[in-house]
Amino acid sequence: MGLPTIDAPCFLCRGSEADPLWTTPDRAFAVPGCYTVARCQRCGFLYQKPRVADAHLADCYPDHYPRHQEPSPRVPFKGSRGRIKAARWALASALGYRELRDPSIGLWTRLRARRLLRKIRWDCPPWTGQGRYLDVGCGSGGALGVAKTLGWQVTGIEVDEAAAAKAKRFTDEIHVGDVLTAPFAPARFDVVTAFHVLEHVPDPVAMIHRMLGWLARDGVLIVEVPNAGGLGARIFGKAWSGLELPRHLSHFSPESLERAVEQAGGRVVWSWHGAKPRYYLWSLGFWLRDRGWLALARLAEWRPIYGVLKLLLELTLPLARLAKRGEVIRVGIRTA
Repeated sequence: MGLPTIDAPCFLCRGSEADPLWTTPDRAFAVPGCYTVARCQRCGFLYQKPRVADAHLADCYPDHYPRHQEPSPRVPFKGSRGRIKAARWALASALGYRELRDPSIGLWTRLRARRLLRKIRWDCPPWTGQGRYLDVGCGSGGALGVAKTLGWQVTGIEVDEAAAAKAKRFTDEIHVGDVLTAPFAPARFDVVTAFHVLEHVPDPVAMIHRMLGWLARDGVLIVEVPNAGGLGARIFGKAWSGLELPRHLSHFSPESLERAVEQAGGRVVWSWHGAKPRYYLWSLGFWLRDRGWLALARLAEWRPIYGVLKLLLELTLPLARLAKRGEVIRVGIRTA
Protein backbone atom coordinates (compact mmCIF):
# COMPACT_ATOMS: atom_id res chain seq x y z
CA MET A 1 0.00 0.00 0.00
CA GLY A 2 1.30 3.42 -0.95
CA LEU A 3 0.51 6.87 0.39
CA PRO A 4 -3.02 8.23 -0.25
CA THR A 5 -3.28 10.04 -3.59
CA ILE A 6 -5.61 12.45 -5.39
CA ASP A 7 -6.30 12.70 -9.11
CA ALA A 8 -5.20 16.31 -9.62
CA PRO A 9 -5.32 18.10 -13.00
CA CYS A 10 -2.25 19.31 -14.89
CA PHE A 11 -0.35 21.90 -12.87
CA LEU A 12 0.17 24.14 -15.93
CA CYS A 13 -2.98 24.08 -18.07
CA ARG A 14 -5.44 22.48 -15.59
CA GLY A 15 -6.33 19.84 -18.16
CA SER A 16 -7.72 16.64 -16.65
CA GLU A 17 -6.67 14.09 -19.28
CA ALA A 18 -3.16 12.61 -19.27
CA ASP A 19 -1.43 9.49 -20.57
CA PRO A 20 0.60 7.36 -18.11
CA LEU A 21 4.28 7.37 -19.04
CA TRP A 22 6.41 5.87 -16.24
CA THR A 23 5.49 4.01 -13.03
CA THR A 24 8.14 3.31 -10.39
CA PRO A 25 8.59 2.72 -6.66
CA ASP A 26 10.57 5.11 -4.49
CA ARG A 27 14.13 4.14 -5.42
CA ALA A 28 15.88 6.50 -2.99
CA PHE A 29 14.12 6.04 0.37
CA ALA A 30 11.68 3.14 -0.13
CA VAL A 31 8.49 5.05 0.68
CA PRO A 32 5.79 2.38 0.16
CA GLY A 33 3.87 2.17 -3.11
CA CYS A 34 4.36 2.81 -6.82
CA TYR A 35 3.74 6.20 -8.40
CA THR A 36 3.12 7.32 -11.97
CA VAL A 37 4.34 10.15 -14.18
CA ALA A 38 1.80 11.12 -16.85
CA ARG A 39 1.93 13.41 -19.87
CA CYS A 40 -0.85 15.99 -20.15
CA GLN A 41 -2.83 15.47 -23.35
CA ARG A 42 -3.46 19.20 -23.72
CA CYS A 43 -0.04 20.80 -23.12
CA GLY A 44 2.43 17.89 -22.80
CA PHE A 45 3.53 18.70 -19.24
CA LEU A 46 4.86 15.77 -17.17
CA TYR A 47 3.47 15.45 -13.66
CA GLN A 48 2.63 12.86 -11.01
CA LYS A 49 -0.88 11.54 -11.63
CA PRO A 50 -2.44 10.63 -9.32
CA ARG A 51 -0.28 12.59 -6.91
CA VAL A 52 0.28 12.20 -3.18
CA ALA A 53 -2.46 13.98 -1.21
CA ASP A 54 -1.51 17.24 0.49
CA ALA A 55 -1.98 15.85 4.00
CA HIS A 56 0.60 13.13 3.29
CA LEU A 57 3.30 15.05 1.40
CA ALA A 58 5.45 15.24 4.54
CA ASP A 59 5.37 11.43 4.71
CA CYS A 60 7.44 11.33 1.50
CA TYR A 61 10.48 12.61 3.38
CA PRO A 62 12.35 10.33 5.82
CA ASP A 63 14.14 11.68 8.87
CA HIS A 64 17.49 11.21 7.10
CA TYR A 65 16.49 13.19 3.99
CA PRO A 66 19.81 14.75 2.82
CA ARG A 67 18.74 18.41 2.57
CA HIS A 68 17.52 18.25 6.17
CA GLN A 69 20.86 17.09 7.59
CA GLU A 70 23.71 19.22 8.95
CA PRO A 71 24.52 21.97 6.41
CA SER A 72 27.69 21.88 4.34
CA PRO A 73 28.03 25.35 2.81
CA ARG A 74 30.14 25.37 -0.37
CA VAL A 75 32.03 28.49 0.65
CA PRO A 76 34.51 29.55 -2.08
CA PHE A 77 37.18 30.76 0.37
CA LYS A 78 38.73 27.35 1.01
CA GLY A 79 41.98 25.75 -0.06
CA SER A 80 45.40 27.27 -0.69
CA ARG A 81 46.14 30.97 -0.52
CA GLY A 82 46.42 31.08 -4.31
CA ARG A 83 43.06 29.42 -4.79
CA ILE A 84 41.40 31.84 -2.39
CA LYS A 85 42.89 34.79 -4.30
CA ALA A 86 41.57 33.34 -7.56
CA ALA A 87 38.11 32.79 -6.04
CA ARG A 88 38.01 36.39 -4.81
CA TRP A 89 38.97 37.64 -8.27
CA ALA A 90 36.29 35.49 -9.92
CA LEU A 91 33.64 36.85 -7.55
CA ALA A 92 34.79 40.43 -8.11
CA SER A 93 35.16 40.32 -11.88
CA ALA A 94 32.14 38.20 -12.85
CA LEU A 95 29.59 38.25 -10.02
CA GLY A 96 29.64 41.86 -8.86
CA TYR A 97 31.55 41.58 -5.55
CA ARG A 98 33.55 44.76 -6.18
CA GLU A 99 34.92 45.02 -2.64
CA LEU A 100 36.87 41.78 -3.28
CA ARG A 101 38.68 43.24 -6.30
CA ASP A 102 42.48 43.32 -6.01
CA PRO A 103 44.12 44.97 -9.07
CA SER A 104 47.56 43.75 -7.96
CA ILE A 105 46.96 40.06 -8.66
CA GLY A 106 48.91 38.51 -11.51
CA LEU A 107 48.00 36.88 -14.81
CA TRP A 108 48.26 33.32 -13.44
CA THR A 109 45.74 34.06 -10.67
CA ARG A 110 43.35 35.63 -13.19
CA LEU A 111 43.59 32.57 -15.45
CA ARG A 112 42.98 30.33 -12.45
CA ALA A 113 39.97 32.47 -11.57
CA ARG A 114 38.50 31.82 -15.01
CA ARG A 115 38.82 28.07 -14.43
CA LEU A 116 37.08 28.36 -11.06
CA LEU A 117 34.33 30.60 -12.33
CA ARG A 118 31.91 27.91 -13.51
CA LYS A 119 31.80 26.24 -10.09
CA ILE A 120 31.62 29.56 -8.27
CA ARG A 121 28.68 30.68 -10.45
CA TRP A 122 26.75 27.59 -9.33
CA ASP A 123 27.57 28.02 -5.66
CA CYS A 124 27.35 31.79 -5.16
CA PRO A 125 24.54 34.28 -5.94
CA PRO A 126 25.44 37.32 -8.07
CA TRP A 127 25.66 40.47 -5.97
CA THR A 128 22.50 42.50 -6.57
CA GLY A 129 21.07 45.68 -5.07
CA GLN A 130 21.48 45.94 -1.30
CA GLY A 131 22.44 42.30 -0.80
CA ARG A 132 19.15 41.03 0.65
CA TYR A 133 18.81 37.29 0.04
CA LEU A 134 15.98 34.79 0.53
CA ASP A 135 16.38 31.04 0.01
CA VAL A 136 13.05 29.23 -0.38
CA GLY A 137 13.17 25.62 0.76
CA CYS A 138 16.46 26.35 2.49
CA GLY A 139 16.70 22.93 4.18
CA SER A 140 19.39 23.00 6.83
CA GLY A 141 20.84 26.22 5.42
CA GLY A 142 23.73 25.34 3.10
CA ALA A 143 22.97 28.13 0.60
CA LEU A 144 22.33 30.58 3.44
CA GLY A 145 25.78 29.82 4.83
CA VAL A 146 27.44 30.62 1.51
CA ALA A 147 25.51 33.87 1.07
CA LYS A 148 26.19 35.02 4.63
CA THR A 149 29.94 34.43 4.19
CA LEU A 150 29.77 36.64 1.09
CA GLY A 151 28.12 39.49 2.99
CA TRP A 152 24.43 39.01 2.28
CA GLN A 153 21.58 39.67 4.73
CA VAL A 154 20.06 36.18 4.67
CA THR A 155 16.54 34.87 5.25
CA GLY A 156 15.05 31.41 4.68
CA ILE A 157 11.80 29.49 4.29
CA GLU A 158 11.59 25.81 5.24
CA VAL A 159 8.63 23.54 5.95
CA ASP A 160 10.58 20.95 7.96
CA GLU A 161 10.97 22.13 11.55
CA ALA A 162 14.11 20.09 12.30
CA ALA A 163 15.89 21.36 9.18
CA ALA A 164 14.80 24.94 9.92
CA ALA A 165 16.30 24.65 13.40
CA LYS A 166 19.66 23.78 11.82
CA ALA A 167 19.39 26.69 9.38
CA LYS A 168 19.05 29.12 12.27
CA ARG A 169 22.80 28.89 12.82
CA PHE A 170 23.03 31.32 9.88
CA THR A 171 20.05 33.61 10.62
CA ASP A 172 17.24 33.97 13.11
CA GLU A 173 14.87 34.93 10.29
CA ILE A 174 13.57 31.55 9.14
CA HIS A 175 9.89 31.18 8.27
CA VAL A 176 8.85 27.65 9.18
CA GLY A 177 5.93 26.78 6.93
CA ASP A 178 4.55 27.01 3.42
CA VAL A 179 5.92 29.56 0.97
CA LEU A 180 2.42 30.81 0.13
CA THR A 181 1.85 31.83 3.77
CA ALA A 182 5.24 33.46 4.40
CA PRO A 183 4.74 37.01 5.75
CA PHE A 184 7.48 38.89 3.89
CA ALA A 185 6.69 42.31 2.43
CA PRO A 186 6.60 42.87 -1.35
CA ALA A 187 9.84 43.97 -3.03
CA ARG A 188 11.91 43.07 0.04
CA PHE A 189 14.67 40.93 -1.49
CA ASP A 190 17.28 41.48 -4.20
CA VAL A 191 17.81 37.77 -4.88
CA VAL A 192 15.40 34.91 -4.19
CA THR A 193 16.50 31.33 -4.82
CA ALA A 194 14.63 28.02 -4.95
CA PHE A 195 17.01 25.12 -5.58
CA HIS A 196 15.23 21.81 -6.24
CA VAL A 197 12.03 23.00 -4.62
CA LEU A 198 9.59 23.76 -7.45
CA GLU A 199 9.22 20.09 -8.42
CA HIS A 200 8.06 19.25 -4.88
CA VAL A 201 5.05 21.60 -4.61
CA PRO A 202 1.42 21.10 -5.73
CA ASP A 203 1.15 24.54 -7.41
CA PRO A 204 4.47 25.60 -8.98
CA VAL A 205 2.93 28.55 -10.86
CA ALA A 206 1.53 30.06 -7.65
CA MET A 207 4.89 29.54 -5.97
CA ILE A 208 6.79 31.36 -8.74
CA HIS A 209 4.25 34.19 -8.63
CA ARG A 210 4.68 34.52 -4.86
CA MET A 211 8.48 34.60 -5.11
CA LEU A 212 8.42 37.20 -7.89
CA GLY A 213 6.34 39.44 -5.63
CA TRP A 214 9.20 39.53 -3.11
CA LEU A 215 11.73 40.86 -5.64
CA ALA A 216 12.95 44.42 -5.39
CA ARG A 217 13.36 46.42 -8.56
CA ASP A 218 16.04 44.78 -10.75
CA GLY A 219 15.98 41.74 -8.43
CA VAL A 220 16.36 38.21 -9.75
CA LEU A 221 14.69 34.91 -8.90
CA ILE A 222 16.95 31.88 -9.45
CA VAL A 223 15.27 28.48 -9.82
CA GLU A 224 16.88 25.09 -10.33
CA VAL A 225 15.02 21.86 -11.19
CA PRO A 226 15.84 18.44 -12.69
CA ASN A 227 15.61 18.46 -16.49
CA ALA A 228 13.03 15.99 -17.79
CA GLY A 229 14.04 17.05 -21.30
CA GLY A 230 17.68 16.16 -20.74
CA LEU A 231 19.92 13.35 -21.90
CA GLY A 232 19.47 11.24 -18.76
CA ALA A 233 15.67 11.15 -18.99
CA ARG A 234 15.89 10.31 -22.70
CA ILE A 235 18.31 7.42 -22.18
CA PHE A 236 17.02 5.88 -18.95
CA GLY A 237 13.26 6.59 -19.02
CA LYS A 238 11.59 5.39 -15.84
CA ALA A 239 15.02 4.55 -14.38
CA TRP A 240 16.07 8.22 -14.58
CA SER A 241 17.21 9.31 -11.11
CA GLY A 242 15.59 12.74 -11.54
CA LEU A 243 12.09 11.27 -11.26
CA GLU A 244 12.48 10.66 -7.51
CA LEU A 245 8.89 9.60 -7.01
CA PRO A 246 6.82 10.23 -4.94
CA ARG A 247 8.59 13.46 -3.80
CA HIS A 248 8.70 15.07 -7.24
CA LEU A 249 5.22 16.13 -8.31
CA SER A 250 6.31 18.01 -11.45
CA HIS A 251 8.90 17.15 -14.10
CA PHE A 252 10.07 20.20 -16.02
CA SER A 253 11.74 20.56 -19.38
CA PRO A 254 13.24 23.94 -20.33
CA GLU A 255 10.10 24.67 -22.35
CA SER A 256 7.58 23.76 -19.65
CA LEU A 257 9.57 25.64 -17.00
CA GLU A 258 9.48 28.76 -19.18
CA ARG A 259 5.71 28.35 -19.62
CA ALA A 260 5.28 28.14 -15.85
CA VAL A 261 7.37 31.29 -15.40
CA GLU A 262 5.34 33.20 -18.00
CA GLN A 263 2.04 32.11 -16.41
CA ALA A 264 3.33 33.40 -13.07
CA GLY A 265 4.14 36.84 -14.52
CA GLY A 266 7.87 36.44 -15.06
CA ARG A 267 10.36 36.04 -17.88
CA VAL A 268 13.45 33.86 -18.13
CA VAL A 269 16.51 36.06 -18.73
CA TRP A 270 19.20 33.36 -18.67
CA SER A 271 19.40 29.57 -18.55
CA TRP A 272 22.21 27.18 -17.57
CA HIS A 273 22.45 23.40 -17.80
CA GLY A 274 24.35 21.24 -15.32
CA ALA A 275 25.42 17.62 -15.69
CA LYS A 276 27.23 15.68 -12.95
CA PRO A 277 28.44 12.07 -13.38
CA ARG A 278 26.70 10.81 -10.24
CA TYR A 279 23.24 11.48 -11.69
CA TYR A 280 23.95 9.23 -14.68
CA LEU A 281 25.60 6.55 -12.55
CA TRP A 282 22.59 6.42 -10.22
CA SER A 283 20.31 6.09 -13.26
CA LEU A 284 22.52 3.36 -14.73
CA GLY A 285 22.25 1.34 -11.53
CA PHE A 286 18.44 1.65 -11.51
CA TRP A 287 18.27 0.72 -15.22
CA LEU A 288 20.40 -2.42 -14.74
CA ARG A 289 18.38 -3.57 -11.73
CA ASP A 290 15.09 -3.03 -13.58
CA ARG A 291 16.31 -5.59 -16.12
CA GLY A 292 17.36 -8.08 -13.48
CA TRP A 293 21.07 -7.58 -14.17
CA LEU A 294 22.03 -7.39 -10.51
CA ALA A 295 25.59 -8.61 -11.03
CA LEU A 296 26.23 -5.90 -13.64
CA ALA A 297 24.71 -3.28 -11.35
CA ARG A 298 27.04 -4.31 -8.52
CA LEU A 299 29.99 -4.36 -10.94
CA ALA A 300 29.20 -0.79 -12.03
CA GLU A 301 29.23 0.24 -8.36
CA TRP A 302 32.60 -1.44 -7.68
CA ARG A 303 35.00 1.38 -6.93
CA PRO A 304 37.52 0.82 -9.79
CA ILE A 305 34.76 0.47 -12.42
CA TYR A 306 32.78 3.36 -10.90
CA GLY A 307 35.91 5.54 -11.08
CA VAL A 308 36.48 4.75 -14.76
CA LEU A 309 32.85 5.45 -15.64
CA LYS A 310 32.95 8.70 -13.70
CA LEU A 311 36.10 9.82 -15.55
CA LEU A 312 34.54 9.02 -18.93
CA LEU A 313 31.44 11.00 -18.01
CA GLU A 314 33.47 13.97 -16.79
CA LEU A 315 35.17 14.07 -20.21
CA THR A 316 31.94 13.81 -22.22
CA LEU A 317 29.29 15.61 -20.17
CA PRO A 318 30.36 19.12 -21.25
CA LEU A 319 28.81 18.15 -24.60
CA ALA A 320 25.44 17.57 -22.88
CA ARG A 321 25.66 21.01 -21.29
CA LEU A 322 26.54 22.66 -24.59
CA ALA A 323 23.63 20.87 -26.28
CA LYS A 324 21.31 22.10 -23.47
CA ARG A 325 20.50 18.55 -22.44
CA GLY A 326 21.94 18.63 -18.93
CA GLU A 327 20.51 16.84 -15.91
CA VAL A 328 19.46 20.07 -14.20
CA ILE A 329 18.23 23.44 -15.43
CA ARG A 330 18.99 26.66 -13.60
CA VAL A 331 17.21 29.80 -14.78
CA GLY A 332 17.31 33.46 -13.83
CA ILE A 333 13.89 35.11 -13.76
CA ARG A 334 12.74 38.71 -13.59
CA THR A 335 9.25 40.14 -13.42
CA ALA A 336 7.70 40.58 -16.86
